[in-house]
Amino acid sequence: MPERMFVRAGTLFDGVADTLRRDVLIVGEGERIVEVREYRADLVPSGARFLDASSATVLPGLIDAHVHLLASGEPGEDRFFTAAAEESIGSFALACYKNAVASMNAGWTTLRDVACRHFVDVDVRNAINAGDLVGPRLFVSGLGITSSSGHMDFDKFLAPHVRSTSPRAVADDPTEARKAVRLNLARNVDLIKFNATLTEHVRRYRGYCAPEMTRETMAALIEEAHWHGRRVTAHCYGGPGATWALESGIDCIEHGFYLEDDQLRMMADRGIALCPTLSVPGRFRQHGRAALGYGGNVELLESWRQKAVGAAWNTTRRALELGVTIICGDDAAMPHVRHGDNAFELEMLAEAGMTPLQALKSATSIAADVIDFPDVGAIEPGRYMDLVVVDGDPFADVTLLQDHAKIPVVVKGGDIVADRRAVPA
Repeated sequence: MPERMFVRAGTLFDGVADTLRRDVLIVGEGERIVEVREYRADLVPSGARFLDASSATVLPGLIDAHVHLLASGEPGEDRFFTAAAEESIGSFALACYKNAVASMNAGWTTLRDVACRHFVDVDVRNAINAGDLVGPRLFVSGLGITSSSGHMDFDKFLAPHVRSTSPRAVADDPTEARKAVRLNLARNVDLIKFNATLTEHVRRYRGYCAPEMTRETMAALIEEAHWHGRRVTAHCYGGPGATWALESGIDCIEHGFYLEDDQLRMMADRGIALCPTLSVPGRFRQHGRAALGYGGNVELLESWRQKAVGAAWNTTRRALELGVTIICGDDAAMPHVRHGDNAFELEMLAEAGMTPLQALKSATSIAADVIDFPDVGAIEPGRYMDLVVVDGDPFADVTLLQDHAKIPVVVKGGDIVADRRAVPA
């Protein structure tokens, strides 16, 4: 029989209920939770593995639904662009693993990677799942599907006579879209990510965004993915490209800074979620040009990012008011959006009008439902024994989770994977 672990929680947030429970015993057997009940000392056998969090708050392992493990978030780093010609695939894989562990140690035990290179996200996921590496649960998309000169067609940054040899998933028509989905399915990805809109070509004309694919291409891509049981999300800011993606049956929208009310109502009516990634404009607001992305005209990019600062929180607030499901994802890898600092997104969601409870649900049970990963996101029998121990009350101050010293213990699958408890003298 697998070894049991007993955790006493002074305050428990189970990820689902709107109320907190006091003095609770969580019992895990192997990787799974088998019982959650009122604590009594006689329920813990002598000599059992016991974690006393009676003076702390215990949360489910947190979920960041929008990361790019390939890049660290250090300003000026070029891991998505010409670095593919300068570094080995092995170095990319090591970077992915290092970044994943940084988030896990901060309490984010499940990460959804929404576009990588060389399929190294798949390989790191497989190594963690096999027990060869200790890391968070990874929900990966492989190659982001893009169009020629689109947002994730990284060859556009090379000279016209140069082409990279790294795998690309370029789709300029419905048939190519289906092939791009199948290219990812061949590596058993967990979801499909594509680009519905882009801004690079329209910034000089003061545009917010333009469609990246035709309606027919998006529809074929989404249909193909759904046939194979994969949910689909898209890099998407607004405009007609957003409407085409929504009408084609997409499951989630990433960013969405310029979505209009009619589009948000459609999302609410159809159960399409929004992952607003407010950390990106939030860090730009703090750091200015130092938080701009790589490539392109700096002045135009800065002007566009200023528009995002003006729109992002307002759009998220309207989405919340209109009943759109919102999930937590910080876009870790963007300049100054570092792995391990994921909880900054919770502060940004609170700024957009969420209560700390709503923000934390967006990073637990609600995120688990949207990404179709029902084994995580809640503290209840049958789910994975993924827990975060917090010194203090994050429901009074959600920024508490940005202080790693306030997170003494992180548990993943019944094992303590981060332990900052003071060692007795």
